[in-house]
Amino acid sequence: MTLRQASPWFVWFGLLTGCGGEPNQTAGSDGTSTAGSATTFEPATATDPTGETDGPTTSGPETATGDPTSGMPTSSTGEPTTSATGPTTDSTTNSTTDTTGPTTGDCEDPCPVAGGIPWQCQQRFLYGINYAWRNFGADFGGIEAWGQPGVSTAPTPVLDDLKDMRAHGVRVVRWWIWPDFRGDAIEVDNGGYVVGLGGTALADMQAALELAEQADVYLMPCLFSFDAFRPGQDMGGIWVPGMTGMVTDADKQQTLLDVAVRPLIEAAAQSPYSHRVLAWDVINEPEWALWGQNPYGDPPYDPIGDLQPVSHEQMEAFLAATIAVIREHSTAPVTVGAAAFKWARAWHQLDLDFDQFHMYDWVDEFWPYDQPPGSYGLDDRPVVMGEFYLTGVGGDDYATVVDSWLQTGYAGALGWQYNEASQAQLDAMAAVAEQIECQIDL
Repeated sequence: MTLRQASPWFVWFGLLTGCGGEPNQTAGSDGTSTAGSATTFEPATATDPTGETDGPTTSGPETATGDPTSGMPTSSTGEPTTSATGPTTDSTTNSTTDTTGPTTGDCEDPCPVAGGIPWQCQQRFLYGINYAWRNFGADFGGIEAWGQPGVSTAPTPVLDDLKDMRAHGVRVVRWWIWPDFRGDAIEVDNGGYVVGLGGTALADMQAALELAEQADVYLMPCLFSFDAFRPGQDMGGIWVPGMTGMVTDADKQQTLLDVAVRPLIEAAAQSPYSHRVLAWDVINEPEWALWGQNPYGDPPYDPIGDLQPVSHEQMEAFLAATIAVIREHSTAPVTVGAAAFKWARAWHQLDLDFDQFHMYDWVDEFWPYDQPPGSYGLDDRPVVMGEFYLTGVGGDDYATVVDSWLQTGYAGALGWQYNEASQAQLDAMAAVAEQIECQIDL
């Protein structure tokens, strides 16, 4: 099956910018667009101790079989893992963006997306890809000891990547900020308290938004990942603190929020390109770092073995506190990158604007991708599919999977991932994009 030509209600999120005009800029601005005024960065080069230019190997969830009881892939190739070694070649605001649209005047939506996300008084679908990093854990802060620069220090290759994504139909880029704390950004003392935001983290955030402006894409920055819940360890000659204590201890949690999260959100807000923050994703697949029962009737958690997991209640409280900080400085939507429909209601009590779930073959075996959100009890807010292989799901190809989500009321599809994509897969994304009606600027 391919995308239907006669799908007049579908359009990418952000392709139509409301009832004529750009997304709102910083509060008090005259609403004029800043497009085309971005400054071109000059590149800087660096290499890591191995002589490679990519970051530590980190793999996303892979195809595997699973069971509905444990929820974890039973194949070693299907387990979400992160290398605990040093650098190797990677094979694998006060923002005032108005996400609800004008509240006065006439507004017509010629192609409303059933189940889509509100954008400038229209309903839109998020179509794009996970970056998810250029150098794992280094893009926002850098890792000086490994010779891995942050975005602001070496922007040219990042801009090239973003432009290539855009050329293949991508409008939304999900980009990981601090998947663990191996980078120079999060400075932690011997007691486990965050005492500084170092490296080039703030400059990198602002640079990423400027590059997004130049490439004409929107970003979904993802602050954390389950990977950070490994015990503190020496990794390639640097100390990588674990995150568990920052979730379970209220004082340590507060330092993480005040010293690291708040300044980052503020840096995005202060950018003239703050409208390029399409949404904030608080954490990637937190379920893998949980133990015990789910309080909302979902199956119990089965954490990855080398993590230091926390309870659902502890994670939920941490996510709520992080969301509150984001909302103090940004009006961009907020989401959580949940691992699977197995825990469909895990975060439904949080103050989220849309749900996000990931779909791989082990998930599809028990929670099929082609069922509408309502079949999983998800009928109270939009649902975005935030990760799935560019090869497709459950034996069905990429175009068939995306078409299914369009027809059954989902709000977006973000493939995994650009750094692992073949040219054929990128071309397939572009081909799907070309079949979609109601586009403006492709």
